[in-house]
Amino acid sequence: MSAQTQEFDYIIVGGGTAGVPIASRLSSYLPDKSVLLLEAGPSAITHPKVMDPSKIFDLIGEGLLVDYSTTPQKHCNDRQILNLAGRMLSGSSGGNVGVWMRASSADHDLIAERAGHDRFRFKNMVKYFKKAERWYDEDADVDFHGFDGPLHTVGGRKYPLRPYIRKAAENIGFKYNPNAAAKGDPTGLVDLVQCFRKTSESSSERQHSARVYDLSNVDVRCESPVAKILIDDEEKRAIGVELFSGERLFAHKEIIVACGAQRTPQLLMLSGIGPQDELEKHDIKVQIDAPLVGKNLFDHACVTQYYKLKDPSKGFALPFEGTMRPEYGQGFPWEFNLFSHISPSALAPVLAADKERVTSSGDEGQHPHLRDKRCHFMLLPFYFPILADLNGYNSEIVVGDGKHIAVTALNLLPLSRGTVTLRSSNPADKPVCDPEFMSTESDRFIIRTAIRMTLTLVSTPPFADVLDGETPPADSRYPVLTTESSDQEIDERVKGHMQTIAHPMGTCALGDVLDSEFRVQGVKGGNLRVCDASVFPEPLAGMPSCTIYALAEMCADLIAGRS
Repeated sequence: MSAQTQEFDYIIVGGGTAGVPIASRLSSYLPDKSVLLLEAGPSAITHPKVMDPSKIFDLIGEGLLVDYSTTPQKHCNDRQILNLAGRMLSGSSGGNVGVWMRASSADHDLIAERAGHDRFRFKNMVKYFKKAERWYDEDADVDFHGFDGPLHTVGGRKYPLRPYIRKAAENIGFKYNPNAAAKGDPTGLVDLVQCFRKTSESSSERQHSARVYDLSNVDVRCESPVAKILIDDEEKRAIGVELFSGERLFAHKEIIVACGAQRTPQLLMLSGIGPQDELEKHDIKVQIDAPLVGKNLFDHACVTQYYKLKDPSKGFALPFEGTMRPEYGQGFPWEFNLFSHISPSALAPVLAADKERVTSSGDEGQHPHLRDKRCHFMLLPFYFPILADLNGYNSEIVVGDGKHIAVTALNLLPLSRGTVTLRSSNPADKPVCDPEFMSTESDRFIIRTAIRMTLTLVSTPPFADVLDGETPPADSRYPVLTTESSDQEIDERVKGHMQTIAHPMGTCALGDVLDSEFRVQGVKGGNLRVCDASVFPEPLAGMPSCTIYALAEMCADLIAGRS
C-alpha cells in the first residue's frame, strides 16, 4: 500500500501485545479491507537484545523500554516505583520475561460478570488460548492446548534444587499441580512455561508479537505516535487519528486502540473522551464525558528476598557449576510458581475493614476474594538473585556467582485502585500514574501473608537444609526476616522494598468504559474499540500476557464478524 494513502478501513493504534495480533488477524479474515498499524516506537523485530530473553534489562538503555514510574506512593515510604513498558513494534511483549500461564476460572467468571458477557468465562476463553499458543509438550491434552498457534513455548526443565523445593512446598501444603493450565485452577505448585522458541538444545529466542504474527498484508508505520483520535463533533463517531506530526489518517470502518494501560486512557482523554473535570482542567474539548476512563488502575506488587546457599559448590544456582544442562539455556533459571489461596476465615475480617474502598459482587453480596479457586498470592523461587543488581540492594549479592537465590512474593489480587491522569494536553508528555499501592489493609495483609509463606518455605526441610539464611538489604533499618519476625518488621520491608513486575491493568475496563465487545461506550456507531491490558475490570491472578493475546484473538473475531 502506498505510503501516501490517507484512508483505511481499519486503523490500529499501538503495535504491541494486542495490537499486532488484531492487525494480523483482520488482514487475514478481511483480505479485501485495508489495515493500518501505527506504532509510536521503532521496529525492533530482530534487534538482538529483543530476540535474546537474557538481555531484557539492556532494553532500557536502548530506549525500547520506557519508565512510567508512579507518583510518590504514600504507603511505600513515598517512593516512586519503577514501572517499565515497551515502546517498540511488539510493545511490552518485546521486553518481558515471557511467562505463559492461565489464571483461575474464578477470575474469568468475575471478569465475565463485570463485562456483561459469558464469552469471557474460562471455558469460552480456552479456544482463544489454544489459537495463540504452540504448546511445548506434544502429549498434552488437545482439548485444552494449542499446537499450531504462532507463539512457541518452552518448559519442562528440571534444575538441581527442584526436589528440595517441591518437597518443602508439599510439606507446607502445596500440592503439585501439573495440569493447571487445563483445569482453570492453578492452586499449588505449578511448572513454569515461557513463550520462547527453542532454537537449539541450549538456546531460545523471545516470541514477541510482531515476530510471530504475519503482518505482510498490514500497512505498518513505526515511529508514528498518535496525538488524538478524531471525533466527529456532531455525530460523536470516531473518524480517524491525528499524528504528532499533524498528519491525519481516516478510518472507514473502525479504530482500535491498543496502547497499554498507561497510554490508552491518556490517548482517549487527549481525544476528548474521559472525565469532564480532568479534560476541562487541561482545556481539552469534551466530546464524550466518560468518568471512568483512567480510573480503576491496579498492578501486581511484589517483594523479593535473597537467600545465601550453604554450599555454592553444589551448583544449585546460576551458573550451575558442575550441574549445568543444555536446556537451562532455553529460559530463565526458575521452574516453579507457587499459587496460594487465603482462607475466607482469615481474609473476610480484613476485607470487611476495607468495605468503604471496594464493592462486593456475586452470590448474596459475597466478596469476590472469598470465592473458591481464587489465588491471592504467588511465590516465585528464582535460581539467581533477580533484580538485586539494579537497585543497590546489597553489594554482597552478585548475579551469576552461584551464591544466592531469590524468592519473590507477589500480591495477585490487589484491592487498591488508582488512576492514570493527564500531565498536560501535550501528547508527548507521559501520563501521571498513581496505582495507590498498598492503600488497603487487604493488600497489606495479602503481601504480608505471602512473605510469611516465603519465610515458612525457606525454613522447611529439605529446602532449609541447603540455605544459610536471608541476605537482607544493606540498609540497617531492615533486619533479616524469619518466621519469628513481627508484622511491623514485615510491613516496614514492604514499605521500603515493594516493587512491581509491571502489570498495570484496568484503566479502560470492560463493563465501565467498554461494552462486552470492547467498544467505547458513548461513541456512536460502535466504531472505536480498546483491547489491551487496560480492559481488565478486575485483577487477573497471574502473568497477563497469555490472556491479553487471547483477548486480542477474541477482539479480532468480533470485529470481523466471526464470533
